[in-house]
Amino acid sequence: MKTAKLAVAAAAALATAGASGAGFGLYEMDAESTALGGHVFGRPVNASAVYYNPGAMNSLTGTVFTVGFTMINPRADARVNKAHDTRMNAGWLGFPTFFVTQQLPWGFHFGFGGFADFGIASAYNNHWELKHDSTETLFEGYTLQPVVSYDITDDWSFGIGPRFTFTSFETRMMRDFGYVEDMYLVRSHGYMHAPVKFRNRLKIKADNKDDIGIGLAAGTSYRVTDTFSVGAMYRSRVKTRLKGDATWKGRDISYHRNDVRETIQLPAQVSVGFNWDEALWLKDLHLGASVSWIEWSKMSELRFDVWNPVSGAVERNVRKLDWRNTYRAGFGLGYDVTGNWAAMAGYTYDWDPCRNKLGYAHTMLPVGDRHIIGTGVAWTSDDGVWEVALTYSLIIMESKSMRVKDEYYDNNKRVHKMHTHNAYSHLVSLGLTYRF
Repeated sequence: MKTAKLAVAAAAALATAGASGAGFGLYEMDAESTALGGHVFGRPVNASAVYYNPGAMNSLTGTVFTVGFTMINPRADARVNKAHDTRMNAGWLGFPTFFVTQQLPWGFHFGFGGFADFGIASAYNNHWELKHDSTETLFEGYTLQPVVSYDITDDWSFGIGPRFTFTSFETRMMRDFGYVEDMYLVRSHGYMHAPVKFRNRLKIKADNKDDIGIGLAAGTSYRVTDTFSVGAMYRSRVKTRLKGDATWKGRDISYHRNDVRETIQLPAQVSVGFNWDEALWLKDLHLGASVSWIEWSKMSELRFDVWNPVSGAVERNVRKLDWRNTYRAGFGLGYDVTGNWAAMAGYTYDWDPCRNKLGYAHTMLPVGDRHIIGTGVAWTSDDGVWEVALTYSLIIMESKSMRVKDEYYDNNKRVHKMHTHNAYSHLVSLGLTYRF
């Protein structure tokens, strides 16, 4: 069917795919698009054009609904100071997406979407060597985005709209005061090293519900020929303030909580790509490719002021990132197996934002360049009204050696050597589209 071919052709692009992108970007907004790299900048698969390129909504007629659900399972092995390996396994994490587009008179289109475009998770056991840096971390960002597009000419369209991003951050760590440098217990006769290894849990939790992040999304598409389209997409920075609390629990210290806050800037992104139907002059083959630039350098650090149970004062708890700007690039292929069934595959290379020349990293954020391999199938009903897609992606992170610096208190500056390897993520996506 024509609809199935259009879906595969649009989905056969490449740039922003992959489960759990470098840094903490997410790009899996639609099952079909994810299988082929998420590169639908020239022509959309379905209503997910609201995210990928609102300027390409002009190829969607009538009303289109697209809903989906994605599950991600990140894993990695970490070796600290040449000791035994520790397994990082955050379990299966899921997030929903929904989009709707509506064709309007006079060359206008309206769209609205809800999607998770930022997120990362890590989980280690409470006994591993860097438990004082983190044992669990979860960062989530969910965006609501209304957009409007206008057909400047029959072949050229432009779309724009605001982004409203809701974020939350939570990290946990274990602090054993008697065994971590610069951490002492206060005794009646002065300071001394603790003779017993106590378990003291610190949890930092914050969100931006009092200061919702607001940004801008804009895109354009141009149909060069009936079978070849190009597109470009821009997402602005989103500046927002996280507010929450830091909570201590443990045998050695009583329960204590203090307020925390931090201002963060989520990165800007620029993507360009193309879609080619009847690629290489083969009727049933579709090709897409794209490249994206992400401004991760604006994420310099995460800093929260936390009560120090040793000094009895609130001190700075820092996670220095010092990231660099990065790129994502790749290609995707789609093939119309029958009138109702289409097969998809894609590859994306995702650069790690951690600076290799410094080598500093933090255990709450995975590092290493990523190879993302996507596959999937899509089925379209005979009348072209229903579309169902099921896709699987494998993300392989390259092994990397780095340094983890103790920076949670002013006088503790020990540097640990850490090597991550055997790092990968499974990603499964299911999508449903209805057109009327």
